[in-house]
Amino acid sequence: MALLTYVYVLAAFCIASSMQSEYLKCSSGEPEPLALRIEGCDKLPCSLVRGTNLKAQWDFKVTSNTANLKPRVRVTVLGVTTDYNYPYPNACKDLVNGECPLEKGEEVTYSLSMPILKVYPILKLDIEFALVDDRNEAQVCFKINGKVVAN
Repeated sequence: MALLTYVYVLAAFCIASSMQSEYLKCSSGEPEPLALRIEGCDKLPCSLVRGTNLKAQWDFKVTSNTANLKPRVRVTVLGVTTDYNYPYPNACKDLVNGECPLEKGEEVTYSLSMPILKVYPILKLDIEFALVDDRNEAQVCFKINGKVVAN
């Protein structure tokens, strides 16, 4: 019976691990997510289908007390990095578990839905996602490689 339980636990771990998405660390050494799930993407580069939304959730541990969170999205194309004006500036509203104000050590989950507009050109890009606090310091940060594709 113990062997069977061990097999079930191992299988559940393998399935959960396979559902995790890949990501790259942010260059400034900011805190990484505990887990990342990107809908339709389990390896980089992620296909970003025009006319849809990129949907993702990530779990992270709060590094310092904060009353507010806002997303910071940076896109790099052909070596040029620009800030992306993410249309939902209050990340507290998109917390799946937990709510603002947040306390250091708390584990929370953020849910992202980012529009991939039909007018976007077909190209490869890097996207850096971060959630920043009251002091504009990242509570969590990661990067993904992506490619915009036609639907």
